Amino acid sequence: MEQGVEAYRKGDFTVALTYFLRAAAEAPDDATTRFNLGLTQYRLGQYPAARKNFLALRGEAGMNAIAEYHLGLVAARLGQNERAARHLRAAAAGDSTRLRKLARAALSRLGERPEARVPTAYAMGGLGFDDNRNRVAKSVDRQGQDPESAYVDLVGQALYPLPWEGEYDLRATAFHRNYETDDELDQSSLQLGFRRSWRPGTWRLSASAEAESILLRDRNLVQSVGLGFEGVRRIGNSSLRLRYQPAHVFADSSFDYLDGTRQRALAMQEFTLGGLLWRAGYELEQSAQGDGVQADVVYGQAPLRHGPFLRVSKALTPRLSSDLNASLRRSRYKDDDPLDADRRRDDLVQLGASLRFQAGHNWGLVLDYRFSDNRSNVDAYDHDRHTVLGGIEWRY
Repeated sequence: MEQGVEAYRKGDFTVALTYFLRAAAEAPDDATTRFNLGLTQYRLGQYPAARKNFLALRGEAGMNAIAEYHLGLVAARLGQNERAARHLRAAAAGDSTRLRKLARAALSRLGERPEARVPTAYAMGGLGFDDNRNRVAKSVDRQGQDPESAYVDLVGQALYPLPWEGEYDLRATAFHRNYETDDELDQSSLQLGFRRSWRPGTWRLSASAEAESILLRDRNLVQSVGLGFEGVRRIGNSSLRLRYQPAHVFADSSFDYLDGTRQRALAMQEFTLGGLLWRAGYELEQSAQGDGVQADVVYGQAPLRHGPFLRVSKALTPRLSSDLNASLRRSRYKDDDPLDADRRRDDLVQLGASLRFQAGHNWGLVLDYRFSDNRSNVDAYDHDRHTVLGGIEWRY
């Protein structure tokens, strides 16, 4: 038995299976052995055999919720989405905080929501370093604004399901970054949303009303109000997500060239391959400012931004996970003369990597690194940037 556990932890699932089959033959009624056997069979893609072992565990004391969770995973792998959702909802209604979170995450990947809807919350506090907070070429000298600085990040998120018939919820996200050098580029934001979700057929659809306020140096930068529409559909062992967000932006008088309309769209496919969770998609953003924009503010006016992205996640151990991401964003800025070769054009490449360690049931540690390289035909905006952050996360 111990040899099987050791082989499983090393990723030698075929070897582990041999030991667990031997242990099950010697102690066929042992719940731990049966669970280890089912888990190994699941890892090897032997789904019918794994399902048989997890079904047998549902009557064992203290094993019902974990059995339901793994039965849900097996059913999802077999493309039996309705059955998977039933098992996962049963796990989401159990007593284990960790299993409830795992089951809700699995339901989300299915494009479903748990019937036992409960409030959720997330908070993060961390220390970081930014080597180009001005986001301009290092040859550009901005007096009084040192490009390098340490910073403190604070993030908070909350979701509260409303006790109404149907699926309604309130969402809130807050962010604050305080640079150590000075407060010239300190940033704060608050996002609020009211969402209605429903499931017609194979789709999970949602519509929301959204508002956002962004502050720079304790002064209003922009505020926006808009709508959000999203559709998620399970296709085999993958999920398709489509999103559209139109909004109107109200800018402070000092930034009136940002005042106008904005539209954002996203298409993303999420799937598992080679033991990794992949998210691949394309994002688009179109901004349009009003007629009152001064002609000399062309470099920040009405950009069309679009490009692909890829994110890959892997559980390295039961407590440690990693994420890698890459994206390309092409930006083209509006000009009165569409043939003007001097209008600003940017190509932004972004790469990132993060590690997360679950230290307890509700909290963990995060280490995040990001690199960006912006290539622009305007020399001042041709730059690269590195940021690194270490922090503590809490989830409810």
